[in-house]
Amino acid sequence: MDAGAVPAWLDEHDVRWVRTESVSLDGFLIGKHLSPNKFAKGLPLGNAITELVLGYDIGGTPYLAWWDDWRRDALGDFHQRPDLSTLVMVPDRPHTAAVLCDLVGVDGEELPVCPRSLLRRVVGRLGDQGFTAQAAFEIEGMIFAESVIDARRKHFKGLTPLSLPTGLGYLHQNSREQLAFLDEALARCEALGIFVEGWHDEAAPGQFEINLDPTDPITACDHVVRTKQVLREVAAEQGHIVTFAAKPTDAYGNGLHVHHSLRQDGEPVFYAPDGTMSQTTRHWIGGLMATMPGATSLLCPTINSYRRMIGWAAAPTVASWAEDNKSTALRVLSRSPGAARIEDRVAAADANPYLVLAAVLGGGLAGLEKAIDPPPPLAVAGWGLPAGWPHLPNTITRAADALANDALLHAQLGDAFCDYWVNTRRWEWLMYHTTGGEPVATGVTQWELDRYFEVV
Repeated sequence: MDAGAVPAWLDEHDVRWVRTESVSLDGFLIGKHLSPNKFAKGLPLGNAITELVLGYDIGGTPYLAWWDDWRRDALGDFHQRPDLSTLVMVPDRPHTAAVLCDLVGVDGEELPVCPRSLLRRVVGRLGDQGFTAQAAFEIEGMIFAESVIDARRKHFKGLTPLSLPTGLGYLHQNSREQLAFLDEALARCEALGIFVEGWHDEAAPGQFEINLDPTDPITACDHVVRTKQVLREVAAEQGHIVTFAAKPTDAYGNGLHVHHSLRQDGEPVFYAPDGTMSQTTRHWIGGLMATMPGATSLLCPTINSYRRMIGWAAAPTVASWAEDNKSTALRVLSRSPGAARIEDRVAAADANPYLVLAAVLGGGLAGLEKAIDPPPPLAVAGWGLPAGWPHLPNTITRAADALANDALLHAQLGDAFCDYWVNTRRWEWLMYHTTGGEPVATGVTQWELDRYFEVV
């Protein structure tokens, strides 16, 4: 749809409010509710929104310890530039439409740290090399019987999972308890144009997994942020609370696995029926492996993300790859032309999907450009391995340091983005250590529950 057709579309659908939706660095869905006239008059640049949406942390504290060239010296505005291909009616709220937007400068210039624009730039470079990509995410979360208010009163501890209290995955008994919640949520997703391949009960009490249909990279990430918002809304309406914190309980944590595939000249790049991978596939995996420590900062963005990275609890702990090995960081599936893909299993559920996919595709591109060969595939289970194996960074600061020193990802994602992101993660470490976190804790702390449980 072009901007000139928008007023007629809004009138045809009897729209009274347009919800503008952008995504912050930490993956929050942010924006305004605008009257149809206000929305249409603002096109194509979109409505103004304070620049602090990219300048404050998860707790709402502004980043004032450093500044970057793309930030104005005086506190000012950015704009939410609508992607009109995402304009849709909201299924649960009459007379309301929603549209996803990029964050841009006051003159429409792209910002180096807008997550959606960053991914689009990476996808564009992939296209310049003659490749197209598809991606699909697995969303893991946990649903509890308590309301939002009751969960706060309990300080997010001792909540009642909508399942058996025992961690047994794939139980239809548990799926039945979650049925009213997920039936309604997935019906709303379908009305938004988001389709699901399947869902099931997962291994932690109250945990579920939703497998989204594969689509182009930008749309795949759009679907994640909208699906998570729907899940939150339905849970609240039904008197429950849902969380996507990486490790909200002592059970298995929540991941955000991403599958991606490549095509060149219409052919699946990763397809290897006889087990002999093409040079392109090998270099792609080589790039993903070379950039994996630095990419971990984007895939595991919070203090809580690293509580999930423990042995024999589904999350990978070493930089590794193999054909169909679920203990590795990269699970390669190459023997079927229709399903040839790579699953990156590092990301936590609290990650920003646009940054996850930008790091993954950027890492693969780096491998192609530098002709990086991968190490040998992992032939054993990837947990419990001794020192000397390439263990992934296991704290927010170690991962930030890895990204700060990763020239390959800097070249793909841009110095401006990488430097700013690294500062925000070091800031998050500082907040933990100066506002009530427990420096020597090895398990989930109250500080993490208070900061992450509701919002990530």
